[in-house]
Amino acid sequence: MIVGTTVSATVDLGDVDVGMAAIARRAHSLGPVMKQLVAPVREDQREHRKERSGPEQSWAPRSAKTIAAAHGKRKMSRSLLGRLPTAVSYKATAYSVTGVSKVRWSGAHQDGDRVGHGVTLPARTFLWLSGKLLDIADNIVARALVGAWGGR
Repeated sequence: MIVGTTVSATVDLGDVDVGMAAIARRAHSLGPVMKQLVAPVREDQREHRKERSGPEQSWAPRSAKTIAAAHGKRKMSRSLLGRLPTAVSYKATAYSVTGVSKVRWSGAHQDGDRVGHGVTLPARTFLWLSGKLLDIADNIVARALVGAWGGR
């Protein structure tokens, strides 16, 4: 006579725990990955300058008064913001990539502001991160974290 039959299965999550620990360790040491992102961030900023555009709209053109005031007195830069968009310092840390303008008054152009003689500059957002760059960064970071799972 058969009293009872028991069937069981055991799931060993040891490999999952080891893999998750490897990802956690890698997430706390992303410095090399962030350094790898500096070049794409710099290239993203070059594209903004070339397109003469911010995240929501194109840069406002020079006013007629600005053009008239400069006529014959000084040479105006062909580029709307001159070298301002290129005066950016890029820095990678263990958790971030940062681009900071080296020019004290760059915020007046970035956000729009009242400047000398009561003139109001229109906002010409030149330092920003595009969706395309964020996708590239997402892929690079994800690849590093997934690689940590297999590499432990």
